[in-house]
Amino acid sequence: AAASGTTMANDVCSHVKVVVRVRPTSDREKRENCRNVVQVVDGQMLIFDPKEEEPCFGSQRVRNRNLNKRANKDLKFVFDHVFGENATQVDIFENTMKVVLDSVMNGFNCTVFAYGATGAGKTHTMLGSQDDPGVMYRTMTELFNRMDDAKDEKEFTVAFSYLEVYNEQIRDLLANAGPLAVREDGSKGVVVQGLTLHKPKSAEHILEALDSGNRNRTQHPTDMNATSSRSHAVFQIYLRQQDKTASLNPNVCIAKMSLIDLAGSERASATNAKGARLREGANINRSLLALGNVINTLADPKSKKTHIPYRDSKLTRILKDSLGGNCRTVMIANISPSSLSYDDTHNTLKYANRAKEIKSSLKSNVVSLDSHIGQYAVICEKQRQEILQLKQKLKEYESKNNTVSEALQRIFSSRAQIRQEQLDLERQLKENELRQRYSEEDNLQVQHFCAKEKTEKATCKFERKIASLRTQQQHICKRLKEAEARFLENDGLLHRVENEMKLLKSNDQTSEVLEKDLRCHRLELEVSDLKQHIKQMVELTAVQDQENKRMQKMMNILLPAYSRHYSSLCESGLATAVDEKENQELEHLVLRERGVVWADQEDAGQQQKSDVNKANTQAANEAGRVGVHSDLAPVLSFSYLLYHQSSPCSKSSCSCHLLLSAAVSSCEDISYKYHFNFPDFFSLTLCTLLQYYNVISHDLTGNMSVHQRGKKWKYRKTRPHDHKMLDSLQQ
Repeated sequence: AAASGTTMANDVCSHVKVVVRVRPTSDREKRENCRNVVQVVDGQMLIFDPKEEEPCFGSQRVRNRNLNKRANKDLKFVFDHVFGENATQVDIFENTMKVVLDSVMNGFNCTVFAYGATGAGKTHTMLGSQDDPGVMYRTMTELFNRMDDAKDEKEFTVAFSYLEVYNEQIRDLLANAGPLAVREDGSKGVVVQGLTLHKPKSAEHILEALDSGNRNRTQHPTDMNATSSRSHAVFQIYLRQQDKTASLNPNVCIAKMSLIDLAGSERASATNAKGARLREGANINRSLLALGNVINTLADPKSKKTHIPYRDSKLTRILKDSLGGNCRTVMIANISPSSLSYDDTHNTLKYANRAKEIKSSLKSNVVSLDSHIGQYAVICEKQRQEILQLKQKLKEYESKNNTVSEALQRIFSSRAQIRQEQLDLERQLKENELRQRYSEEDNLQVQHFCAKEKTEKATCKFERKIASLRTQQQHICKRLKEAEARFLENDGLLHRVENEMKLLKSNDQTSEVLEKDLRCHRLELEVSDLKQHIKQMVELTAVQDQENKRMQKMMNILLPAYSRHYSSLCESGLATAVDEKENQELEHLVLRERGVVWADQEDAGQQQKSDVNKANTQAANEAGRVGVHSDLAPVLSFSYLLYHQSSPCSKSSCSCHLLLSAAVSSCEDISYKYHFNFPDFFSLTLCTLLQYYNVISHDLTGNMSVHQRGKKWKYRKTRPHDHKMLDSLQQ
């Protein structure tokens, strides 16, 4: 589509095409024996007010001839086409509209408007009658015929609108609505706000809508025309087409065709208009005068430096993109051959002659699916040569065996980027989970140790941090889903390439090189995955190491403090059986003797694992540790590394993946067998110490002042150092 559009841009003439149609003499003009002031010389030339031949003796006398007037003008006009009085509606359509339809099908905006005085035949040319339809009817029929012929190759979408400009107000002829406003959009051009668009099912649907709109159109009889149109009618068709066949160049061709029937210029003295008809005629003449001024300005070679008065009327604003814009414009000038319309015919020919000088820059409206419609002109210009080169390369690649190899290279290159993004996102997710976990443990430690006021402040800070981490977690999960969608799309591409390789192999058209390339790409991707995983494991380990150092520091402060306080309780005789039991449990934790499963107990390992998990959960609930998980294996494992194959059609499993899976499984077995890992060992020990230390501190400060007053000096002596450690722990 882009290539054909480029060709059209070079072949189509950029000036406004002007055709003139001379209507047949009316019955009134025949009765009054009016002089013929238009002489059609050939298909492109006519003479206005030609020299009269001397009448023969005895011939009928011509009426309405002024013997005192000056000599005939004898003006010669040349246009793109001139249709004489005997021209039919089919002639007009064949010589005017078929070329316009060719342009529309190639993505060019086109406008056809009929211009002329009242009674010159504009509406007959555009609309016609039921027995002799005009160019609108024939154009719609031909358009749908062409769409039907190309339906196997292209997909078409059609929409249309119909409006009129009456007394400088815009009305929708296909909807009961009030006056509509005109707006100018930077990308869409002139837009009528609120105008309804209709999608036809067939050409008959459009013709029915056209008939309905014509019945709603404003018409009143005048002395010059019994069915005079008192408004300008604008019928617009929007055509969107796209190739059905798969291509590396999925472009969309968009075009707009405007068919306009202008109201006729008129003189009040000729039409005997009064009242409302006089006001209508004044508005019609005003808009046509504005149109004439626009035509004169655009035809002037210096118009680029001159203001073009498009805003002088609603009509010229609507026609802004049709005159001098990105549009192929055809002007059908309708004239009367009779001397009764001498001035009107002369003015119409002058305007038509000036309109020939208007030039426009035509550009095919071919846009990319990934691009905004308003940018189609820039995209077509920049990518025209690139698209042609890519098409040529595509033809060359299809004849070579290295097509599959290059396709594999592109697919695995994209696949590696997606996998790297997935692993990085999951690393962020795991780090987020770790930080949430450590934040929960920190909050638990604060609740066990700090005073109420500090606990409340720390809880507020904890809630804000958790909310922020969960928001980040949702964002990361969303990005993970998007990456997963791209990964699945890449899977589909890889499936198709591997199927092509199988077909080539069955036809003996492939070599071992392609299979080796595929295996090489798989291994390279697996190595890249493992390197990325190692790097991310180091980062997660650094986060854990930072937390371990903090907990180790707390342990170094807590254990001596607890030991001194417990010894003091024992010496004072205040240690209860519960205190002794808790001290023994803590001692087992420090000596790492808790939960060890020996070799002869492996048969009961799973049951003990379940019991220990339940016990840990119960202990966590009793201590308020809701939401803190003890198993780090899911955090350290990467699902995209372990469960995603490098090739969807591959039957062989990667040895590296098996080794990694075995390593992770071993870590899980060790964790389950000994029921601890370093962060959780520190966490559990710290929670126990903090609880015991807090209880012992209260016992010492409360009980010793009542009992054992004689030994109170000993505890007062050690208390400043304890308070110093207490402040350090709270920090």
